[in-house]
Amino acid sequence: IDADGVKSLQEKEKFFNFFKNYFELEQDLVLELYNDVVELEGSNKTYRLVPQDGTLLKPIEIEDSEKTKKFALVKSKTTIKNGKTQIGFHDGKTLIDDTAVSVGDTCVLQIPDIKILSVIKLEKGMNCLITKGVNAGKIGKIDEIKEGTFNIPKSIDITFDDRQIEIPARLVMPIGKSEPEIKIR
Repeated sequence: IDADGVKSLQEKEKFFNFFKNYFELEQDLVLELYNDVVELEGSNKTYRLVPQDGTLLKPIEIEDSEKTKKFALVKSKTTIKNGKTQIGFHDGKTLIDDTAVSVGDTCVLQIPDIKILSVIKLEKGMNCLITKGVNAGKIGKIDEIKEGTFNIPKSIDITFDDRQIEIPARLVMPIGKSEPEIKIR
């Protein structure tokens, strides 16, 4: 975790104390926290945790109007009883909804009531956020989506910083056509 976005030493201490117990309990939790919103007690500040500059979680200060919005990457989609669709997100949340989504798309959710505000499709030309690895936090444009096989996972060609890389689709979150739909910088 990098708390550079948190300005004062007192706020940094509150921030780290808040997460200290989680990190001691389960290291994998770090990967599930990205894009969550944190409010510090005794402060009028709200932060969103996003991957940035190779750091998995970096707090960025957001306006109050954005604290009820969150990006959620669609990880699963299942037909359940009575033909309804259950959508599973990267953070473990699930939702029964008829919205047309595919695995790999990003939903802008209204929290805490978990309502889909919009869907950002995983498709050519979309801007995306790399969520893990050495390029975590980089934003690039999708040039091509390569369907996978049984042995080879789906991959995506992305251009950022005047270079192109091929990356597994599971490391990418679409965030908008020209600009991110919510603040992540």
